[in-house]
Amino acid sequence: MSQQLITGFSRRIASFATAGAIALGGVALMAPSASADDYERTPSEVIERIEAQSWPVYSVDQPGPSVDIEFAQHFMSQLGYLTPDPGREFTEDVEAKVVEFEEGVETISVNGVLESETWIKIRNMNFPGQFDSYQRGDRGHAVLGIKAILNEKFGAELDEENTLYDAATVEAVKAAQSELGLAPDGAFGRLSYKGIITYQEGESAAADVQAPVEKAPAEEAPAEEAPVEEAPAEEAPVEQAPAEDAEGSGEAADAERAEELEGTHGYQY
Repeated sequence: MSQQLITGFSRRIASFATAGAIALGGVALMAPSASADDYERTPSEVIERIEAQSWPVYSVDQPGPSVDIEFAQHFMSQLGYLTPDPGREFTEDVEAKVVEFEEGVETISVNGVLESETWIKIRNMNFPGQFDSYQRGDRGHAVLGIKAILNEKFGAELDEENTLYDAATVEAVKAAQSELGLAPDGAFGRLSYKGIITYQEGESAAADVQAPVEKAPAEEAPAEEAPVEEAPAEEAPVEQAPAEDAEGSGEAADAERAEELEGTHGYQY
């Protein structure tokens, strides 16, 4: 077992012992909780988003270059599968080392491809639990991998020759965690591992929040045209019979009345 993992286990045992002493002593204090990547303060949707990201795949057919490949070799070296001078291209030597790792752990497919199974196994062996992390004061191959990937993906300026997880590394990890949406604590654990490996340049927590979808402007209903009032059809003028001369009509009426009177009042013998 690597010295780094032994150190991590010692930290956890010490924290458990402290908590037990506090409980047995009856002191009304709670031992502070320590969690890599600060799961307690990281929003659940951020954790879900990071865990849902797809792992990158590298092989002799998909050789990169990528800092992810160098990072993986450093983390396998931490577990005892040493690569003297890790590079960023997936060569046949890298394939052989991945096969050696896959055969050594005996629980994943042996295909020489750096894919999800391999990434997850490397993570689980470096961070057996939620509280396991690399943090200030630690040394090892994994620290070199952390520095390399932070320099490349987040513009950190860390000394990649120095295996110490120093104050500058803590600040660089915090900056990366903030970019990913994690509560920054400076400890490199399971979430930082997954988030940073799957991070692509230009992505960030803000970018992951979906921008509001711009809706196409609603089509305006055609304006209702006011009904055109049709002018009433012009009625053809009724041709009236020409009025009879007033004088002529009066004489005719007098003659007609005279006849009626004569027929009514005349004596017949």
